[in-house]
Amino acid sequence: MVMISAPLAPPVGNVQAHPAALGLDRAASRRNRVLVVESDRALRDAVTGALAVAVPVQGARTGYEARRMLDEFIPTIVVMNLQLDDSSGLDLLRLVRDRLSGSKVIVTSDSGDSELVDRVTALGVCDFLEKPYSTVELFRSLENSVRGISSPIDDRILAARYHEKSRLRLRSLLMNAAG
Repeated sequence: MVMISAPLAPPVGNVQAHPAALGLDRAASRRNRVLVVESDRALRDAVTGALAVAVPVQGARTGYEARRMLDEFIPTIVVMNLQLDDSSGLDLLRLVRDRLSGSKVIVTSDSGDSELVDRVTALGVCDFLEKPYSTVELFRSLENSVRGISSPIDDRILAARYHEKSRLRLRSLLMNAAG
């Protein structure tokens, strides 16, 4: 399995997406446009390069570039990192929701913090991918977005949320027993 993380050379060989790999017929691949918002150039280039053979795709480095492309490129799917150099990814996510209410959003982040996952899920994202993620995970998430299938939040995040709650319960029990 190929993992996408920074720094990364552009994908080679069988890593590239084909419309069928994303569950797209020719008409669907023409209807969908993907905007990749990622401040890490190597990662942005790898993702846009992998997707370019399947769908029209553009990359944005900053929140400013992404806001401009929302009006010019009008993406149907946005794959966005929450850690941007010039602005809050959460603010950009809200803007995408306001301007392009029918678009699908896949959020990526270095942090799989359960509070963050809850916040972006409440804002209506289709999926949350914790870095590093594989091309298989990205393609599955895109396919589910195109087909209108809600992707379950990644099992690792659910496990982390469960362990965090268990740890807090245990801590509370120990503090009550000691006090």
